[in-house]
Amino acid sequence: MKVSKGIGGHQSAKMKTDEWLTDPSLIKKLGEFDLDPCSPIIRPWDTAKHHYNIVDNGLRQNWYGRIWLNPPYGKQADNWLSKLAYHNNGIALIFARTETEMFFEHVWNKADSILFIKGRLYFYTPEGKRAKANGGAPSVLVAYGENNVDALEDSGIQGRHVPLNQPTLIIVGVSPSWVSVVKIAINNFGDEDMKPIYEMVERIAPDKVAKNPHWKEKVRQSIQKIRRKTIKPTYCQATLIE
Repeated sequence: MKVSKGIGGHQSAKMKTDEWLTDPSLIKKLGEFDLDPCSPIIRPWDTAKHHYNIVDNGLRQNWYGRIWLNPPYGKQADNWLSKLAYHNNGIALIFARTETEMFFEHVWNKADSILFIKGRLYFYTPEGKRAKANGGAPSVLVAYGENNVDALEDSGIQGRHVPLNQPTLIIVGVSPSWVSVVKIAINNFGDEDMKPIYEMVERIAPDKVAKNPHWKEKVRQSIQKIRRKTIKPTYCQATLIE
């Protein structure tokens, strides 16, 4: 499959052009991005606050802030994912070719989480028209940076979210997402009295609390998610440091 253009190439056997754009409704669910380094010159909508296109050669530019990356598919994607992994703050959309060397090197070994999207995506032309055929393969969103792990978890995009390579903080056996932390707290105290839950979250995830001034709201949202999904808190071992 040849992708001749250097920007956002997506193809299936039925798609005759190389340049395809992501559904804007999907990007919106992931929150605001500071930079799209791989944007088409002419685009029907913005994908970030700032954009680099093929003329700018975004791969050689300085990347800053939170990145949205819809790279050219094929061998070129390796370089773009490598740079995003090094930048460590952004989300990429690629095909879910989980067995490839590129996936092992830059996703399995370096990403913080992935979201396998249910079904196959439909991409859009630079004129803003949806393709008649879907992308031809399953897609996955790849998160680099803890804030982007939370973005995937909170996105509401249908699929399966899988944490990867997460630091354990002082929690053994779970990833440091808000839901995972809160599940430990309600496993010990139930989900009715918020005071002991807040206290335990502060003790087992101090870094997350320090980074988010609205962390108590995240705790309440996580409890609602657990209730909606009827997830029964499972036993997780946690070591508390006095």
